[in-house]
Amino acid sequence: MKWMAAAGAVMAGMAVAGGLEGKLDAQVLATGSGRVLLLSPQGDVVWEHKAGNIHEAWRLPNGNVLFADGNITEVTRDHTVVFAYKPEIQEGGGAYSCQRLRNGNTVVGENASGRVVEVDKDGKVVFSLMTRFAATNAHHHMRMARKLDNGNYLVCHSVDNIVREYKPDGTTAWEKKTKALAFAAVRLPNGNTMVSSLGQITEYDKDGNEVWEFKKTDVPGVVIQNMTGIHVLPNGNVVTGCYAAYNRNGEGTGLLEVTRAKKLVWCYVSPGLRDKSMMGVHKLVNGAEPPLR
Repeated sequence: MKWMAAAGAVMAGMAVAGGLEGKLDAQVLATGSGRVLLLSPQGDVVWEHKAGNIHEAWRLPNGNVLFADGNITEVTRDHTVVFAYKPEIQEGGGAYSCQRLRNGNTVVGENASGRVVEVDKDGKVVFSLMTRFAATNAHHHMRMARKLDNGNYLVCHSVDNIVREYKPDGTTAWEKKTKALAFAAVRLPNGNTMVSSLGQITEYDKDGNEVWEFKKTDVPGVVIQNMTGIHVLPNGNVVTGCYAAYNRNGEGTGLLEVTRAKKLVWCYVSPGLRDKSMMGVHKLVNGAEPPLR
């Protein structure tokens, strides 16, 4: 039961310390409980930056780290803040999503206001799109938001359980009702959309048909809870982080990578369950982040 041990099995009434199991061939940038952290291929924390309730983080081409924890911040490796954006409305959590564009602007998903905005390098709003949502809970208007290559915006309305693609004028280009809370959505090169909704990660085609799904129960002997952030690798593998990753017995998995055949490549349990929520994750393949849009 090697994988069970790696995923937080209970031994003599105590959760195991944790660590990496499997083969990890690159560094991983992830969000933890109150910090952004960089993991080595051996599973060691080689860099961290303290922050708040972080939902998303990116390593930029210049080596800086951009993250969303209610506000949006870019820091250097020596923790100097070089960019910051604070949404005017903070009730419900401010902003949980960020994305740096090729032109230097930053896309921000303002959960509290329900807006998707683009801000320039000085933090000035240069574009604003008010999204549509039914939820009255200000904490759950949206989670991840992405600007697509076609200029549209892909937005996860969390409690509404909807992923919706908005044109810049606010009209709907595509939408899909999800099976549970919609956290992250990624548009794939083939035009399909990969969506995480806690208990499953599902791929839908352009017509909204399900073409692939990984469920939290698909890896025998590994406890997986609340899959949130997703990074789809060039080889098709999926890396995901987990919110509230461990159950009462200390069983769970903070980060993991699976193949399209639903085989576990590696998993990571935060030592001592230090990071109970690891929502955002990017595997730094060849030292590079997913490309800027």
